[in-house]
Amino acid sequence: MNKLPSFFLFILIWYLFSFFQIIPPPHTVAITFATLFIHGDPVLGRTILEHSISSLLRVLAGAGIAFLISIPLGISMWYPRVYSLFHPALEILRPIPPLAWIPLSYIFFASFPRPTLFAQIFIVFIGSFFPSFVAISDYARNTPYEYVELAKVFGADKMKILRHIVIPYSLPGIITGVRVGLGVGWMSIIAAEMIATSGLGLGYFIMVMYEVGGRVPEIISGMAMIGLIGYAMNAILLKVEERFPWCLQSEM
Repeated sequence: MNKLPSFFLFILIWYLFSFFQIIPPPHTVAITFATLFIHGDPVLGRTILEHSISSLLRVLAGAGIAFLISIPLGISMWYPRVYSLFHPALEILRPIPPLAWIPLSYIFFASFPRPTLFAQIFIVFIGSFFPSFVAISDYARNTPYEYVELAKVFGADKMKILRHIVIPYSLPGIITGVRVGLGVGWMSIIAAEMIATSGLGLGYFIMVMYEVGGRVPEIISGMAMIGLIGYAMNAILLKVEERFPWCLQSEM
């Protein structure tokens, strides 16, 4: 209920802009959205739900691969030798935005059976990997020194310390990293789909609607679907955090 005032304020501002014919009014976009959802668009012949599922599957594939690498690698940053080996190179690559990788990815995967698909999954991987890696490695490296020393007093070796202290302490960072990484990956796939023809996807849909005459209600409908899915993914992961008390501890 506490979200309703901001929602109505947003609609009111939207109607204000539509009054000056800057953008179509909300009810026009709502009708267009419903038509796209049920019947699809007349240009591509696909529903907005089909475009959404296609984009979402690419994000889940790219982000899933990113998390399979970023979680163990981020936790292993607790070891000083691993940190000194990987940190300099990753710090050079980290500031490069995912969008800067788009041209290179399409060139690199040009010889693959489905080059566009592999290139877009790679872009999502780049977008998801670094935010999750940074969150996880920060937690692992900031494992309280007294916990580690106490474990050593009781005879724990490095593997036991990693398993029973570092990994549990890093769990909030893992959840945060997955949530942020998934959000960046979702933004990355939309941009990647706008660059190359993929046949399906919300980014591709928005670009086609622009190219066939600037269909503003359809473009805004695509943007609304992007926002709704992104909001839903973030809300699900926030619920996961609320289910487990250890997720709510403050970041170091």
